[in-house]
Amino acid sequence: MFKNKKNLSIIFSIATALAGTYGISYLSSFTSGTQLTYSVFSIGLFAALALLLQRTFEDIVLLTDRRSKVFRISFAFLTAFVFALTLVLGYQLKGLGMTEGGLRGKGLIFLRSFLLAFTILPFSNLLYKWAESIRSFVVDRTATSKDTAKPWSATKLFFIVCGIIFLCWIPVFLAYYPAVMSFDFHRQSQEAARGFIWFNSYQPLAHTWLIWVAFQIGNAFGSLQTGMAFYSFFQMLILAVSLSYSCSVVYRLVKRKWAIVLLTAFYAFFPYISILSVTVTKDVIFSALFLVFVCLFIERTFFAEGKKQLVLDILWIIEGIVMVLFRNNALYAAALFIMIWFFMGEKKQRLRILALGLCLMIGGKGALEGMHIILGTEIRGSQVEMFSVPIQQFGRVGDLHGDTLDEETRALIDTYVPEHIWDEYYPPISDTLKGTVGQFTFDETWKGHYGDMLKAWIQVGLQYPNEYIDAFLELTAGYWSFDDVSWAEVLGYGLEERMGALYTYNSTVSDVLPEGIAHETKFPWLENVLENIVSANAFYKWPVFSNLFKPALYCWGLILILVLCFYNYNKKKILVTLYPLAYFATLLLGPVVQVRYVLPLIVTVPVLLAMFVYNERKESM
Repeated sequence: MFKNKKNLSIIFSIATALAGTYGISYLSSFTSGTQLTYSVFSIGLFAALALLLQRTFEDIVLLTDRRSKVFRISFAFLTAFVFALTLVLGYQLKGLGMTEGGLRGKGLIFLRSFLLAFTILPFSNLLYKWAESIRSFVVDRTATSKDTAKPWSATKLFFIVCGIIFLCWIPVFLAYYPAVMSFDFHRQSQEAARGFIWFNSYQPLAHTWLIWVAFQIGNAFGSLQTGMAFYSFFQMLILAVSLSYSCSVVYRLVKRKWAIVLLTAFYAFFPYISILSVTVTKDVIFSALFLVFVCLFIERTFFAEGKKQLVLDILWIIEGIVMVLFRNNALYAAALFIMIWFFMGEKKQRLRILALGLCLMIGGKGALEGMHIILGTEIRGSQVEMFSVPIQQFGRVGDLHGDTLDEETRALIDTYVPEHIWDEYYPPISDTLKGTVGQFTFDETWKGHYGDMLKAWIQVGLQYPNEYIDAFLELTAGYWSFDDVSWAEVLGYGLEERMGALYTYNSTVSDVLPEGIAHETKFPWLENVLENIVSANAFYKWPVFSNLFKPALYCWGLILILVLCFYNYNKKKILVTLYPLAYFATLLLGPVVQVRYVLPLIVTVPVLLAMFVYNERKESM
């Protein structure tokens, strides 16, 4: 009987290894031609994969009961299949400029993803095997630890880590002195220079006000450059404090000093974090507040009861209201999170959850409106950015099929996205179409006409479903495809020499500031090194470590942590992960993939990973 099972396992391993080899060969056809398909390399690939799969199947067979086997293989294969699907879709978009259309095309995509999944299965199996063992592993290590060194004080840890991070950022600050004034600074700087009445809520009023404060400091010192240097120091301090707080939370979760050393080094030296710490964009302060918001929720969920939990809930609401002031979609994400929390929470806690949610929603919305009243500005930003996905979908249909559209469809699309800009459709970013739509058609045909717009969107989508799917995939590829590079190579701003993974160009010259605010590096050699990384994208050539620079790593990390929490079915951990997931969902409706949008996840995912390995039982040991 054993021999029969073993022979069956070998046959199954060979069959699935052939399937996996075909899947990799299919992907390689988009990059290296027929190298893996027909050369001797395919034999080695097949043999290695057969051995891995054989070990995987044996590992699963060793599980004690049938339910565990089914549970493990179901989660492992589904994870492998979804990841394989993103690979197939990503490679088709990159190699063909589209995904295969029609029922046959989509069927082939799923079939190839199914075959490719066997290549990924050994690794996803190890992931879930680790998930099963991690809790007992942590408990055992805690119970039998021979480390008699005195635990670190949480207060000392906070201040030491904060000081280390801040000091490590000083050279970066000097390299980009007085700040990286790019992204939307050109618009906000004009508003700040003109006064409150000119503030436009298209960018958060709270952030524009901070730039105004920096300008007042600069005027007092006789130099706007000095004012922006003060801004950089303030932003660095806010971010450093939030990161230090997260390190103290992580230390309480995992009780491992080496983990704090690694996390501190990551926060202090990772170029995305250090350069963005001196970049004048709302996303930096928002990321700091986002991280604290998540950490406070971890504190109140795992480390607090009674009055202490009540105090943390109040702090959580206040901090959340301030967070909303720096990104509108934070409020939408919070609304979605509160609804899920209400239904997932214990019945006896639902009244409290509802109260917390209402306080956060009303407080956040009130704070946003209050900023208008306090500043005396009535300029409301256009909501056109919320419709980036349908704008891109209309634009793609018009661009690809403009010559063959029937008159009704042509007129319908032209109503929402003018025909004369169809050829300006650019898959990775909606700005080229969005700006024109906001200027000419949004107020007339979009705003307040959502029912008609929805009907038109559905009507065109039923005719061209593949174009709709591809437009969405192209716009969001950087979030889910590891091999996509469009997020680091977005063109069209006219300043490509300072545009790569990050944008570090100086956008300060305007009618209001004709001489601009000078960028004067104090460390040109360091600036050159950093520019090579974030503008010239030198990390492309760094094996393994290049993945740290890809937004997809942190998006996938967030999703996998949530799935692992479901696998171990821990409601508390699932709830903690849901707010970052809700924020991520809002990114999928955005105008472009940029690193600054993912910064909240970059700094938060390590904390969520620490939360996953945390075991409440060890607190009493």
